[in-house]
Amino acid sequence: MLRILSLGAGVQSTTLALMAAHGEIDPVDCAIFADTQSEPKVVYAHLERLRAALPFPVHVVSKGSLRQELIDASEGRPGAWGRPPLFLRNPDGTKGMLRRQCTQDYKLDVIHRKVRELAGVKRGSPGPKHIIVEQLIGISLDEAHRQRDSRCRWIENIYPLVRHGIMRRECVEKL
Repeated sequence: MLRILSLGAGVQSTTLALMAAHGEIDPVDCAIFADTQSEPKVVYAHLERLRAALPFPVHVVSKGSLRQELIDASEGRPGAWGRPPLFLRNPDGTKGMLRRQCTQDYKLDVIHRKVRELAGVKRGSPGPKHIIVEQLIGISLDEAHRQRDSRCRWIENIYPLVRHGIMRRECVEKL
């Protein structure tokens, strides 16, 4: 079984990485950070400090620059979409958000591609019929409604912070 941490380098996923490093949860084989090439400088500095503190590799994967795609889309260049979360006020006065695609394109898809590679599952193949990868995701108990099953039958999404009843504020305290 391959255990992979989906590392966003925020509070919850950093907490998970350090919990794995210190034996507070079962060890992971590696972490994967999906780089939009548009994160604030502080995120990249944090990621480098974190990588140095971890006993497992952190793979950095990227689709390219989300910022540049947004610029290209705003200038009408063909093939540029970006589609970040854009917030609006609905006609009835409630808050809303337009459908976004950037998380799928710039985070989930590139992580999935790397997971396939690490697991030895060929692109285009449906993969094995049994679970061979546990993917740890940093969602805390106060965000438990965000938990989702994997769309791949051979990947099981695991939510250790939820399992251990850990809230985001407790992650901040741990850090």
